[in-house]
Amino acid sequence: MLDKTIRLTSSKYNWGISIPVVRYVLGISFVLLVSTLLNYPIAYLTTVLALGYIAPGAKPLSFKQGASFIIILIVINLITFIFSSYFNDYPLVFMPLLCLGVLWLYYTNSLPLMVKLFSIISLFVIPLMSLEPTGVSGFVAISLIINAFMAIALTQLVFKVFPWSEADEDFVKEKQQAIKKSEHERFSYAAKILLILLPVLLLFFIFKLTGGLLILIFIGILSMSPALANAKVGKFMIVANILGGLFAIIGYKLLVMVPLLPFMILLTLLVGFLFGNKLFSTSKLAPIFGTGFSTFLLILGSVTSSEDDAGSAVWTRLIQISVAVIYVVIAFSILNYFEQKKNKTV
Repeated sequence: MLDKTIRLTSSKYNWGISIPVVRYVLGISFVLLVSTLLNYPIAYLTTVLALGYIAPGAKPLSFKQGASFIIILIVINLITFIFSSYFNDYPLVFMPLLCLGVLWLYYTNSLPLMVKLFSIISLFVIPLMSLEPTGVSGFVAISLIINAFMAIALTQLVFKVFPWSEADEDFVKEKQQAIKKSEHERFSYAAKILLILLPVLLLFFIFKLTGGLLILIFIGILSMSPALANAKVGKFMIVANILGGLFAIIGYKLLVMVPLLPFMILLTLLVGFLFGNKLFSTSKLAPIFGTGFSTFLLILGSVTSSEDDAGSAVWTRLIQISVAVIYVVIAFSILNYFEQKKNKTV
């Protein structure tokens, strides 16, 4: 009787609608497993950047698309490296040109979203690392390209196991509606982002804060989040990111007790399903859970790969990312407030 009831219950559920979230969670766990085993430089970035390729509405790439993405990133990294090498001794030229590059990246509609994200991180990280001894920025540039290649290659393997399904189509429609913006709206958004980033960039470059690189990287990731377009969801974004950070701390504490890679993968699966179910939903707050999960992966990955005291580093990472989130949300809210005030007076 019980067996019959279970069969009836399971037959009523359409498992096809779960393919996107299962792909997302199992896929990112697979990426984490491979990147951890290979242990290449800053491998923890691969999982964070791979999220965008299996996020709601993200379609599998063709070989041509994947190859063109890598080529574009190589070109952008090469240009950024050469620019940093020649102009970092001339700050009055360096900063305006860097800001111009940032403005163009946020404004342009000719680059795919994920290529823009990789490029923005490169534009933040490589010039900052050029302030370090010779050779560091070149090493970072190559490491970012390796991370980009791994993120693309591994996520496309995931699509081979969990192919595109009808359940993904609803997320594509939502994504397409969010992308449609006029030139004026795109320039206004780009200028707004630049205003937010400028104080941070000046602070980092003037005081050479290479130790706080994680803040700069996460601000770059946050700046691409569609949730920032709505100032009302800002407080929920802060909560989601702090929640992701707290899960990372709990995960780290558990890993101290059971320091095994399979256990870390199981923890990622558990947290992934918690955040993934919310992300793949019709809620207006859905995008912030993707950012919260990226917080979990970024903190846990950076701590487990760190050679420093991981116990103190995990709290440091949480504080750094919390500062980044709170700063971006408050800055965006202030800009939106003055923009609305200006519109009312016109």
